[in-house]
Amino acid sequence: MIKILTICDSYKHFEEPVKEYKKRLWKKVEIIKLKPSKKDSVDEIIREETKLIIDKLSKLNAFKIVLSIEWKAFSTIEFMNFLEYKFQNNWEIVFVIGWPYWLDYETIKKHIDFEISFSPMTFPHIEALVILLEQLYRVESIKYWKSYHY
Repeated sequence: MIKILTICDSYKHFEEPVKEYKKRLWKKVEIIKLKPSKKDSVDEIIREETKLIIDKLSKLNAFKIVLSIEWKAFSTIEFMNFLEYKFQNNWEIVFVIGWPYWLDYETIKKHIDFEISFSPMTFPHIEALVILLEQLYRVESIKYWKSYHY
């Protein structure tokens, strides 16, 4: 099972692609939406949202991956192999997608196992969610020789 933690109040502008990929991935992916902070200062928002993510991660026995622009970028095949290795070793996988102000890296880094990047470019968190879902579906297509990837 793959879980995706994301801080968002809604993804209404991307509702259709999210729904479509969730349908295609059947019950292999669960999206857990956490409410964004309503604090006034950016520092307070970062602190509160980081704590929210850590609290949720601490309840999950899983391999925890944070999406970050500064870390390991995979090709789709490398991503598939990475996921398969984790699944073969009985890992549940949790992806974390932050909110616009991101998270307190120094605080969260001891609660995560790995970081990946889609690109050195920055994407809105909701687009990152759609990209992640698309890549997860593409990985499934490759594994089962569906025509989507080819």
